[in-house]
Amino acid sequence: MRFIQPQLFYLVLPVLLAVIVLAVYASHCRKQKVRALLGNGDTDPAAVKLSPPRRRFRIFLLLLTMLFLIAAAARPFWSSQLVPFEPRGRDLMVIFDVSKSMLATDIAPSRLEHAKFLLRQLVESAPNDRFGLVAFAGKAYLACPLTSDSLAFTQYIDELNTDTVPLGGTNLEAALRVAEQAFKAAAGGNRGILLFTDGDELAGNSAALVDELRKRQIPLFIVGLGDPEVGAPVPEADGTLKRDASGQLITSKLAETSLKKLAGETGGIYVRSTVTDTGLAVIENRIKRLDTAEQQGAQRTLPIEKFPLALIAAAICLVLYFLLSERPLEYRFSRPKSAALLLLPAMLFLLAGAAAPEKPETAPAQQPKEIPVEPEPPSDPAELYNLARERQIAGDEKAANLYETVIRDAADRPDLQTRSLYNLGTGEHRNARTIAQQAVAKVKAQQLDPALEELKKAEGRLKSAEELYVRSLEIPQLQNAVPEASNNLQQLADDRKKIEELKKKIEELKKLQQQAQQQTQQAQQQNQKDQQKQDQKDQQKQDQQQGQQGQDQKDQQKQDQQQGQQGQDQKDQQKQDQQQGQDQKDQQKQDQQQGQQGQDQKDQQKQDQQQGQDQKDQQKQDQQQKSGENALDQARKSAEELKNKADELQQQNLSKQAEQARQELDKAKESREQQKFDEAQKHLEEAMKALGGSQGQDQKDQQGKDQKDQQQGKDQKDQQQQGKEGQQDQKEQQGEEAKPEDGKMDEKTAEQLLQMMADEEKGLRDAIKQHQRSRQPRVEKDW
Repeated sequence: MRFIQPQLFYLVLPVLLAVIVLAVYASHCRKQKVRALLGNGDTDPAAVKLSPPRRRFRIFLLLLTMLFLIAAAARPFWSSQLVPFEPRGRDLMVIFDVSKSMLATDIAPSRLEHAKFLLRQLVESAPNDRFGLVAFAGKAYLACPLTSDSLAFTQYIDELNTDTVPLGGTNLEAALRVAEQAFKAAAGGNRGILLFTDGDELAGNSAALVDELRKRQIPLFIVGLGDPEVGAPVPEADGTLKRDASGQLITSKLAETSLKKLAGETGGIYVRSTVTDTGLAVIENRIKRLDTAEQQGAQRTLPIEKFPLALIAAAICLVLYFLLSERPLEYRFSRPKSAALLLLPAMLFLLAGAAAPEKPETAPAQQPKEIPVEPEPPSDPAELYNLARERQIAGDEKAANLYETVIRDAADRPDLQTRSLYNLGTGEHRNARTIAQQAVAKVKAQQLDPALEELKKAEGRLKSAEELYVRSLEIPQLQNAVPEASNNLQQLADDRKKIEELKKKIEELKKLQQQAQQQTQQAQQQNQKDQQKQDQKDQQKQDQQQGQQGQDQKDQQKQDQQQGQQGQDQKDQQKQDQQQGQDQKDQQKQDQQQGQQGQDQKDQQKQDQQQGQDQKDQQKQDQQQKSGENALDQARKSAEELKNKADELQQQNLSKQAEQARQELDKAKESREQQKFDEAQKHLEEAMKALGGSQGQDQKDQQGKDQKDQQQGKDQKDQQQQGKEGQQDQKEQQGEEAKPEDGKMDEKTAEQLLQMMADEEKGLRDAIKQHQRSRQPRVEKDW
C-alpha cells in the first residue's frame, strides 16, 4: 500500500497525544465534580457507577478513529491505471546536473535536493505540460522521455542522485544534444529547455547547439545553484571533504557569468535560486509565455484510491465509542445507544458520498482548468518596444518581460536592443534607490538588521543595473545611441558609494556592540575569579588561625608535662643526692635552654616563611585587581565608543543603552575598589542587559557546580586534617614523643633510642646509689 500524501502521517503523534491529554484532563474534571457533589462518598461503589476498563477501552476506540481518519486523509492506494489525456500544453525538457559538486551544502540541505524540490513544485504547478528528463555529468542520457504522466515523472525525480551518471564532470554539450534529439519534431513555440546546474567546470563546445536551439525557437531557462563569490566544499560519500592530489580542499562556485550568457544567447532567462528566493515564480511566468499545442495520444497515471476503507473503519470505531457505556453492565441504560443510532444515518450518508468507483473516470469527464491567456503582444519589435515603454512608465512590472522579448527577437535592430537594455537598467536603478530609501527609513526607526538586509538587496539591484548599462554600451554599432547611460553609470557609482558608507557604519555599530558585550562578559568572568580567590584566601587564613591556636595549645600541654616531669625528677634527685641532684638540675636547665633556643629558631623560621607567603599572596592579589580593573576600563571604553557611534547614526535607544551600561560599569569599578565583588557582579550583569546580552543560565549553572566541587574538596581536606590531628593527640596521650611531619622516625629506630635511654638512666641511678654509700657510712645500732 502506498499513499499520495504520506507527509500527513507526521500528524499521528501530535493528534494521539492531544487525545490522551484531553482524556486525562476530562477524567480529572469529572473526579473533582463528583468529589464536590458527594464529598467523602466519591469512592463509594454504591454511589459512583463506573467501570474503569470500559472507560479506557472507549479512549482506545477514539484513538483508533483518529488514526483511521489520518490514514484516509493521506489517500491510500495500491493500484493505478493509465487514462487517455489530450490537453493543451507545452513540452519542457529538463536537463539536470548530477555531478559531485551538486552535493555542496551552501544551499540547505544540498544543491541537489534543492533542485529536486524546485522541479517537483514546477511539475505540480503545470499539470497540462509534458516533461522530459536528461541527467548529465561527464556524460548525458535520456532518463525519461516527454510524458504527461506527472506521477511517473515525479518518481524519476526522486531517483536522481550523483551515482546516476558514473563519469564525473559537467558536459553541457552532451546534455543539450540529447535534449535536442528528444524533441524530434521541427521548431515550435511550445518547447523549452530547463537547466538545473551550478555551472562548475562546464565542458564541451555548446556554441553550435545554441545556434540550433535559437533557430528552432527553443529557449533555455537556467536555474543557477550555489554562491558565485564564496566556494563551497564538496563532500565525499564517506563524509569527508574532497581534496586534490596536493591535499588542498576543493571548492565549487556558481559560474553565474557563463550561465547568464548562455541563457541570453538562446532568448531565455537566468535565475539564481536560493533558500529565501527560489526564483520559481519567474520561471513559471516565463514558461506561461510559451505557446500551447494539442498533445495527441497523451496518457497519465491515476491511482485507484482506497480511502473509503479507512473512513469505514473510522466510522465503525466511532459508532462503538458511542454505543459502549462507561457504567457496569448491571447499570447500563439505552441513552448512549440511542445517541449512536441517531448518528448512524449521518455516518452512512457520509460514507456513501465518500465511496469512490473502482475505476477512475476517463478523460472527457476530467476537463483541464483553463489558464487565462493575456492578449498576444505585437510581433513588430518597434511596436513591442513602445508597448514596453508605456508599461514601464505606468509602473507595470511586466514591462521587463517585453523588453527581454525585444532583446531576443530584434537581432537586426541593435538600436532597439540598446534602448531596451538601457531601460531595463534604469528600472533596476530606480528599484535600487527605492530600496535604499526604505533602508534609510528603517535606520531612522531604530531597525538596524532589516535596514542592513535592505541595503544588501539594493547593492544587488545596482549590480544588475550596472551590467545592463554596460551591455547597452557594448553594442559596437551604437555605442553613443544612449548618451545617458554613461551619466547613469556615474550616478550609480555615487549611489553605491553612499550605500556602502551607510552599510559600513551599521556594521561598525553592530561590531562595537558585540565588542562591548564581549568585554563586559570578560569583566564579569574576571570579577567572579577574583571573588572566588578572595573567598579561598579568607578561608585559608581562618584555617591557619585555627591550626595555630591548636598548635599553641599542644605546645602548652607539652610544656606543662615537661615541667611536671622535671619537678618529679628533681624531687627524686634531691632524695638520692642533693649535690648530685643540684648538678643534674643545672645540666637539665642548660639542656632546656638549648632546646628552647632551637624551638625559638624554628618558630622564627616559620614566621619568616609565613611573611614571605603573605607577600606573594599580596602581589598576586594586586595583579588580579589590576587585571580586573583593566577589563572594566576596556569595557567602559567600548561602551563610550558605542554611544558615540550610535549618536552619529541617530540611534537614540542604543545610545541610552550604552550610557546606562557605562554608568553600571563605573559603579562596578567603585565596588571592586571597596572589595565588594558581589555588588560589582550585580552591576556588571545590569551592564550586560543594557548592551543586549545575557550571561546565560548554563554558565551560571556551571559556576554553581564548580563552587560546589570546590566546597566538597575543601571539606574533604578539613576532614583529613582533623583525622591527622586526632591521631597526633592520641599518640601524645599514650606518651609518645611528637615528631614534625617532615622528620618522621620509623618504629625500629625509636625502640633502639628508648632502650639506650633506659640503659643510661639505669647506669646513672646505680652510680648515684654507689656515691651515696661512699659519702654516708651506715650507722649500726648498738642497743
